[in-house]
Amino acid sequence: MIGAYTIGKKAATFGFKRYGVPGAVATGGAALVGYVIVKRAVRSATAADEDSLTAAIDAQSIQTAVDERGLEAVTDVGTLEQAIHPDELEKGVDVSDLQSSVDRERDALERDNGMGSTGADGY
Repeated sequence: MIGAYTIGKKAATFGFKRYGVPGAVATGGAALVGYVIVKRAVRSATAADEDSLTAAIDAQSIQTAVDERGLEAVTDVGTLEQAIHPDELEKGVDVSDLQSSVDRERDALERDNGMGSTGADGY
């Protein structure tokens, strides 16, 4: 599994190749934020430790979803089902409950930082 640093770096590289420096900042930041939001929601829903969380969350699928559909992709049930491997967690996770938690985390982060949603093109 890959972690937050790797997902941010890969997304930033993708964005830089496609859109230059603004694209690197936008796509790298959006992918990293998406990963952090999902990780926080899973942690609060399961009380899992760091190693379990890293093993249970497929960062690559989150990065791909955010690159294609923007930050809203992390609240999609399909994305969450694809990105989270419940068998890696000691306590099971209900994806519909997790979706609500992820949605609240994303809204709070956008509200606190004054950032809007980024689209698939990173702007």
